Amino acid sequence: MKKFIWLVILLKSICFLNSNFLFAENSFKDIPQIQIMFSPEDNCAKEIVKRIDTAENSVLVAMYFFTSRPMAKALLRAKQRGVDVKVCLDEDQPESKYSKVRFLVNNQVSTKLIPGAGYMHNKFCVIDGCVTITGSYNWTASADLKNDENVLFIESSEIADCYKKRFYDYWSNNYVDICEYKDKNSLEKIPLQTSAAIIFKHGLNKQKYIGDKNSKKFHKPNCSWAKKIKRENKVIFKTRKEALKKGYIPCKSCNP
Repeated sequence: MKKFIWLVILLKSICFLNSNFLFAENSFKDIPQIQIMFSPEDNCAKEIVKRIDTAENSVLVAMYFFTSRPMAKALLRAKQRGVDVKVCLDEDQPESKYSKVRFLVNNQVSTKLIPGAGYMHNKFCVIDGCVTITGSYNWTASADLKNDENVLFIESSEIADCYKKRFYDYWSNNYVDICEYKDKNSLEKIPLQTSAAIIFKHGLNKQKYIGDKNSKKFHKPNCSWAKKIKRENKVIFKTRKEALKKGYIPCKSCNP
């Protein structure tokens, strides 16, 4: 049976918790209303599409894995209504067989790829600056039908502002890529480097080549060996000529 769990979080009433402990970086004054859903039993995808279809001003999406056609079409409908739609995806999304990145770009939905030493692993969406959708749930059929996932629909302009700021940190190339522990005992961190988002355009990375710094071989993007390369050992070449010039040799399996 489908379960809808509605929570009203009374932040002001939690007097036994210090606000600095409860929220390391942000404390909130408003009282958010939260709907929590779980997959595979709840209709998470249906609810997400419904929320996008109600958008009037803006939809901001930061998503690690995006293969859901219904959600991509919902974003397109929002754009066609005049809603400002922006999407940030992990840099490896164009290599995914079912990724909707090209569908979005071909339909002029503003999209950026977020590169880095790690993954852009966020799963959140901010609608009209007042509703935040977040949780473990990627926008995929597997997340909706098979995986054990959670999705939160948070109605709070203050919380939405935090996610909106994070989104625009990516969008404006103002985000930290790597940190290290300054003190491993206290787990205090310091940033090491920042990175820059890539505007995804039609044809970009359509036929690029992926090199392995260890083996000094390069591959086609869909080669099984390319998919096994660790992120820190991966190098991208725009052309075959560039890879050869850098001293890399072609993979014998995919013959790039």
